[in-house]
Amino acid sequence: MALLTPMTAFPATDAEIAELRAMVDQMKSQYERRIQDLESRLAKAEREADRAATRSEAAAERAEQAARVASTESRPMTAPLVTAPASAEPGATGLGALGSGNAFNPQISVFLDGNYYHDGIDGEGAALVGLAYQPSGGADQGHDHDDEEHGGHMHGLTENGFNFREAEIAFSATVDPYFDASLFLAIDRDGTVELEEGYFQTRSLPAGLRVKGGKFLSDFGYINRQHPHQWDFVDQNLPYLNLLGPHGLQDTGLQLTWLPKLPFYTLLGVEGLQGNQEIFGATLGDDDQAALELGATDDGPRLWTAFAKVAPEIGINHALQLGLSYANNNQHQEVQEHTHAHGDDDAHDEDHAIEIHRNGLAGDAQLWGVDLVYKYDGGGAHGHKNFKFQSEYLRSIKDMKITASAHPEIIGSRRTFTTDGLYAQAVYGFAPKWTAGLRYDVLGMTNEISGGGKDAGFGSSDRWTFDVTWNLSEFSRLRAQYAHNDILQAPGERERFDAFYLQFLVSMGSHGAHAF
Repeated sequence: MALLTPMTAFPATDAEIAELRAMVDQMKSQYERRIQDLESRLAKAEREADRAATRSEAAAERAEQAARVASTESRPMTAPLVTAPASAEPGATGLGALGSGNAFNPQISVFLDGNYYHDGIDGEGAALVGLAYQPSGGADQGHDHDDEEHGGHMHGLTENGFNFREAEIAFSATVDPYFDASLFLAIDRDGTVELEEGYFQTRSLPAGLRVKGGKFLSDFGYINRQHPHQWDFVDQNLPYLNLLGPHGLQDTGLQLTWLPKLPFYTLLGVEGLQGNQEIFGATLGDDDQAALELGATDDGPRLWTAFAKVAPEIGINHALQLGLSYANNNQHQEVQEHTHAHGDDDAHDEDHAIEIHRNGLAGDAQLWGVDLVYKYDGGGAHGHKNFKFQSEYLRSIKDMKITASAHPEIIGSRRTFTTDGLYAQAVYGFAPKWTAGLRYDVLGMTNEISGGGKDAGFGSSDRWTFDVTWNLSEFSRLRAQYAHNDILQAPGERERFDAFYLQFLVSMGSHGAHAF
C-alpha cells in the first residue's frame, strides 16, 4: 500500500519550500534579464530600421528628382532643377550629383554649333542686331564698330555663307562629398579657346544653402545662364544682346543661394562679381581714363545681383516659374563722340571740315529684370504636343556725370540714360521630334536720355523670328530660322532686312540634363 501512495501526499518541508521559491525567483530574474536584453535589441533594430527608411526615402527623392531632371529636354514641364544640398553623414560619401560610372571621373561632352546664314545686306545683319541704337551702350560709343570691338569670341559673329560658331567642351564631376565642379571651354572658328565657365558648387551646407564660386553665368533672369546650344532659336534676343552684350552677365565671383522648405519651389540668391563687363558696367583703358579724367578702375567686386524664382504648383502636366532680378554695377565709364562741321559749304578736305569731340562720362548702372516661363507636357512621344512660353523684360538705367568735354560748361552735369527691352517666344511640338517656334523681341520701348536740359527720346528696334527644329535624337538637331528685322542704327536711320539661318547642333559624350 505504501508503494501505491502518491508522493504529493507527503507534506513538503520548510527547506524544500524555500528551495523551490528560490528557484522560481532565480528563473524570474533570468527571464527578466533576457526580456530586457530582447527589448533593447528590438529598440536598437527599430532605430536602425527608421534610419534606413529615412535614407531610403531620401534616396528615392533624389532618384525622383534625377528622373525629372533627366527628362527636362523631352518633357518641358518638369520642375526647376535646384535641389537642397544633401546633409553629410558619418561614413557617407554623398555622391550621385554628377557621376557617370565612377562619380569621381568627370563627365565630358562636346557640342558642335555651325550654320549657313544669309541676309540681304552683305552679311552685316548678324552683327547689326547687336548694335541697335541706344543713347548709352558699352565703353566706346563712337560710330566705328567692327567685329574685333567685342573680342575674338562672339556668339553671333556671322557672315553670309557657312559659319562655324563654336565648339563647346564641358567637364563636370563630383569632386568629393563637399564639392561639385564644372568647366566649359569655347573654341571659335579660328581655334581661339576661351573659358566660358569654371566654377565649384558646395554639396553639404545646411538649411538649403549653396555656394558657387569661380567664373560663371549669372542667375540673373532666365536665359542668361543658358549656353547657345540650349537656346530655342539660333541667336540671342535683342534686349540681352544690346543691354548685356553677346556673353550676357558672365563674370568671376561668388554666388549664395537659399532653397527654403516651402510648399512650393522658391529660390533666393545673391552674387558678388568682379564687374568686368562688355556693356553693363564697362570701363575704359588707362589712356582714355587719364585723358577724360574718368578715374582708375575700382577694385572688385563692383557688380552685385539679387534674384528670386518661384514655381507654384499648377497641375501635373503644367509648370510655371516667375522670376525677379536686380543688378547694380557701381562703376560704369564710357566715351561719347559727336562731330562739328567747320568752314564753308564748299570745303573738300573733310579732315579740316569735320571736328570730332569726345565726352567722358562716369557713374553707375542698374538693371531690373522680370521673367516668366510656362511649360505644358502634352504627353506625346518625343515632345509631341508639348508647349513652352517664355518672356523677359529688362530695364537698364545708367546715372553718369560728364567728366571731360570740349564744352566746359557741361562738365560736372549729370545725364541719365534709360533703355528697356522685351522678348516673348513660344515653342510647340507639332509632331514627334519636330517643334515650331515664334519670337518677338524689341529694344527701346523706352530709349531716352535726360538731364542737363538735354532730354531726348529715340525710337525702338524690333524683329519677328520663326523657326522649325528637327530633333533627330538627344545628340543631334537641325534648325531652319527666318527673321524680319527693323533695326535703329542711329537717330532717324533704320535698316530693315530679312535673315535666314540653317543650323546644325551635334553633341558627343555624356552631359547632365539642363535646368528648367
